[in-house]
Amino acid sequence: MIKLLEYGVVKPKVSCPHCNTVGNVRIKRTSQKAGVSGGKLAGAILTGGISILATGLSRKEIVNLAHCDNCTVSWQL
Repeated sequence: MIKLLEYGVVKPKVSCPHCNTVGNVRIKRTSQKAGVSGGKLAGAILTGGISILATGLSRKEIVNLAHCDNCTVSWQL
């Protein structure tokens, strides 16, 4: 149950690029910080920097994280 929450569900057709096993890879969709957002930077300039405290400057992006149960390697798709 812990692996399901942390790494996601097992995808039976996905193979691990590190150990080449099939059926041991878990995939989970998550959001990750990915650099400075131009819109947030413009808003920070217009508000004199006060909006940075509420929103921050980084934008979030949806990524797929994969984890192999066989070789315990994790990577981003």
